[in-house]
Amino acid sequence: MSRLATTIVRDCLRITPEDNVTIFLYPHNIPFAEDLSRECFRVGADVNLSLYTDRFYEDYMTLLPEENLRRPSVFCRSLTEASTAEIWLGSPYDPAVFRRVPAAKIAATNEGETAAHFGPARERKVRALGVGLGAVTRPRAKAYGFPYATWERVLREASSVKPQRLTAEGKRVGALLESARHARIASPNGTDLDVSLAGRKAFVYDGVVDEGDIAAGALNASLPAGHVSVAPDETSATGRVVFDVPQAWAGRSIRRLEWEFSGGRVTSFAGDRGALALRTEWEASAGDKDRIGTLSVGLNPKARLGFLWNEIVRGAVSIGLGGNEDEGGKNRPGFYHAQALGDATLELDGEAVVRRGKLVGE
Repeated sequence: MSRLATTIVRDCLRITPEDNVTIFLYPHNIPFAEDLSRECFRVGADVNLSLYTDRFYEDYMTLLPEENLRRPSVFCRSLTEASTAEIWLGSPYDPAVFRRVPAAKIAATNEGETAAHFGPARERKVRALGVGLGAVTRPRAKAYGFPYATWERVLREASSVKPQRLTAEGKRVGALLESARHARIASPNGTDLDVSLAGRKAFVYDGVVDEGDIAAGALNASLPAGHVSVAPDETSATGRVVFDVPQAWAGRSIRRLEWEFSGGRVTSFAGDRGALALRTEWEASAGDKDRIGTLSVGLNPKARLGFLWNEIVRGAVSIGLGGNEDEGGKNRPGFYHAQALGDATLELDGEAVVRRGKLVGE
């Protein structure tokens, strides 16, 4: 983990002596947070550790009224305004805590946290990076049915893929997305969705936030990394998308989720029990929640479907619903959810870029 800490500090976020770094963590992340802090100190940066616990999170979410959760936290806003870089290490040790929080409160805190972090971060160009390995715990593996050792190994391998490889492939796929006017996503599972891409910019997520990314407003990265994303015309989506790759979410597994679009808006939101729990949050959320938000293509050759980060799996096509300002879109934040299709074909102006879950040309 010390080697990964060096990569994050020196290569991914390019921390300098002028930086003020806030690291958000839970108790199981403390050793890794200490490695990251040491690397920051070695380059001369100041560091603040912001520690959460499972009990703190549950009490915060269940005891505060919705109107308080919807109000931007003074502490969160102040941290964002004081930071030039943020590292998000993990989330609750046991994801069962999410199942004890009402959906309306999750929606309310999403609204408040977005206002506290998103606005100030974009205004001040605060770089941020989320670390997937920080979420690897045995209770989470049990809750989602992941083989713990396999999950940890896959994340380590996917996190080790060189950014240069992801950048080169991402630029190639991104250029195709940017030059296309129309996209069709289809799959044998019943997915058949049409969207317009005309005039939209593609963003390559390679795990690094460099000067070009900052200038373009692409301030957020993650490890493992590896996808290219575009915000389609928010009013253009027509058709149906059926997600059948298991997706871990809020202490549950969503194994089937279906969205139908007509006139650019979601007209049906269906699926299994996990999907219906997500729909309850969606119904309680603010923002442009019923508009398509993102279309992305996975690039990481070491990632595998069925774990937490399906969108980075090479050849996976993902669709996101809701807020998309990070990709230069027009949807107001408040709700966002994306899932992957593992066996999809993506055609751009009639030419296949992905065919049955494989990048064309492989």
